[in-house]
Amino acid sequence: MKKILILTFLFLLTISPCFSDDIEDATVYYNEAIDVYSQDDIPKSIELFKKALELNPNFYEARYNLAQILMSQEENEEALKILKEILTLRPNDTETLYNIGKIQYKRGYLSDSFNHLKKIPETAPQYESAKILITKIEKRQNELNLEAKISEHKILLDNQGRALAVELGEITAPSGVAIDSRGNIYSASFSENVIYKISIYGQKTVFARSNLIKGPIGLAIDKDNNIYAANYSANTIVKIKPNATASVFAVISKPYCLLYDSEHDRLYATEQNSNKLVKFDL
Repeated sequence: MKKILILTFLFLLTISPCFSDDIEDATVYYNEAIDVYSQDDIPKSIELFKKALELNPNFYEARYNLAQILMSQEENEEALKILKEILTLRPNDTETLYNIGKIQYKRGYLSDSFNHLKKIPETAPQYESAKILITKIEKRQNELNLEAKISEHKILLDNQGRALAVELGEITAPSGVAIDSRGNIYSASFSENVIYKISIYGQKTVFARSNLIKGPIGLAIDKDNNIYAANYSANTIVKIKPNATASVFAVISKPYCLLYDSEHDRLYATEQNSNKLVKFDL
């Protein structure tokens, strides 16, 4: 940074021999700020850049580098204020647009971040980085929308009074569904032999995939967040621990539905092949 700043200062002196005293003093503070920054005296460098701006509010280079230092120190709120001041001087400055977008993304202001990043043209050096960040914003917005759908307790009805479904995720051949104590949702895929997890933030991931999971249908979760899956195709009930390790819990003929009784710490299962309802004390 020091080399670039010094060259900028010399350029200003070359093309502007008639600077006022204030502007000349501002450049002195500017160079001093560079020197102390090279000596890792960040607070003093910040102080000197601010003095330069007090004397010359239109000193773009001083304002820009002050913002960069503040960003490096995670002083994002103050850096954001300065970056927006830069935009009043140079509305199409793509580096500033990108930095504002990056800060606002970190702060969780996704819409403002998106709006600034979208102004960066394809010809700008920051375009590819901005595009990556825009993709992250769109993904996070989708997660937030799904999280709101999951957490919102609102009855939706059609014009005939029937309940309307709210889609939470797409799963091939979905069967059983259960929810743990943290609000995460689990759903079995009968054909894929997989247990999916939809987090409280709406993110869908494969929670458990094992040779022991074959044709899962019913799901239940106990007080310790262990998952039980009725393996219809394997004639077993599989227990899956919170760390996703699976083991055979019981052998029964064509298990179908599962229910956990938290009051008595019991697991109930329907045994379809023998037309039985059975229980297991946990």
